[in-house]
Amino acid sequence: GSSLAADSVSAVYLTFTLTCLISPAIINKYGCRVSMFFGVLGYASFIGSGMIYFMYGGEDVIWARRLVVAGGAVLGCGASTLWTAQGRLILQYASMAEDLGMPAADGVKRKLTTQTGKLMGLFWAIFQCSSLVGGSISFIYYNRKPEGSTALYSLFLAFIIMGALFTQLLLPPAMLQKSSNTNPDVLIKQKDLEMTTERSPLNADSCAEYARGESQIQDSGIKMCEDLSHQSWWQEVQETLKMCSTKRILCLSPLFFYTGFNQPYQQATFGNRFFTRRTIGAELIIFHLFEIVSAIVCGRFLDRESNATSETNRRKRAIVCLGAFVIINCTGNILAAMQEYDAKQNTPMAHDIADLSVISPSLAFACWGFADAQIQVYCYWLMGGFYSSGSDHSRAVGWYKCVQSLGTCIGFYLI
Repeated sequence: GSSLAADSVSAVYLTFTLTCLISPAIINKYGCRVSMFFGVLGYASFIGSGMIYFMYGGEDVIWARRLVVAGGAVLGCGASTLWTAQGRLILQYASMAEDLGMPAADGVKRKLTTQTGKLMGLFWAIFQCSSLVGGSISFIYYNRKPEGSTALYSLFLAFIIMGALFTQLLLPPAMLQKSSNTNPDVLIKQKDLEMTTERSPLNADSCAEYARGESQIQDSGIKMCEDLSHQSWWQEVQETLKMCSTKRILCLSPLFFYTGFNQPYQQATFGNRFFTRRTIGAELIIFHLFEIVSAIVCGRFLDRESNATSETNRRKRAIVCLGAFVIINCTGNILAAMQEYDAKQNTPMAHDIADLSVISPSLAFACWGFADAQIQVYCYWLMGGFYSSGSDHSRAVGWYKCVQSLGTCIGFYLI
């Protein structure tokens, strides 16, 4: 029911917001892959509790309701770890790509242009494809049945477990290094990328067997294992809070806040009020399609090369991207305001996909989808430009997700 949904969502965002402050320490000490694996399993716990509630519980079964709320709390903890690790990994990949540079014909290593926008845009587009598939499944399923089933829960649970396992196939940034030898005859015989492994307390044994040859690899300038923090937990939390109190992060915090504050109304209140149940699935497809397009377009725009000086060019692209976001987002808000005004003057109606009246609110969803991906990529692009080390990436992303989640909590409270 609605009360259970409100309780579980509150548990998700409460634990998500709080654990984002310690998630950078977890990632810095245990590494990205381990953190992402257990983070994804947090989603599985919520789906599993929902399946148990559907099979054995109900509105009047107290233990089943509490189980769902507990699953939401576990999901929030896992989500904070997953998203912080993901953010650090993307920013480190981009930083590595920029630092490696591309050897020119004369053998001189030149620094690449920024890569954060392109990589984050690519990730966000792939991420939205999962939401697109989920929306499609919901649209097809609820077009035939009005309620969920065990089979639907099982399908989503299987996808989540597969995703958790696939995180172990991700390569730590330190695993990719270009050969420093520029002799063409030698390059033909050598691999361009050297493979290494990630060291963490959970896979230390697997790293130990490489200790004998590690010194030789270090002599060649190739790092064998990912840098992990040796600071105490309290020191890690202190470093995170210290960064969050800097002027740069505080100035970005209102932008971080808005990326979460706008979501409850756009995807929950507006959609549930102005669309039929089967149409919501189609609207989610529209929303996420425009997210995909926006992520790719904006990411490539932010990393675009120019004849202007680097700093001047970055500043211009930042201003243009932010201005475009304001215009597109405001367009969606104006279209939504028109729907709200019409609902006050007349009897509110839920638009169906077969009606022509669905066009205007659908355009609002399209604008919001484009603007959301645009500002998400933009925030990561800024963090990638401001910070270079993996530990700082974890802390910046952790604070970003914390403030974003806080915005979502307040957004849900206001609606």
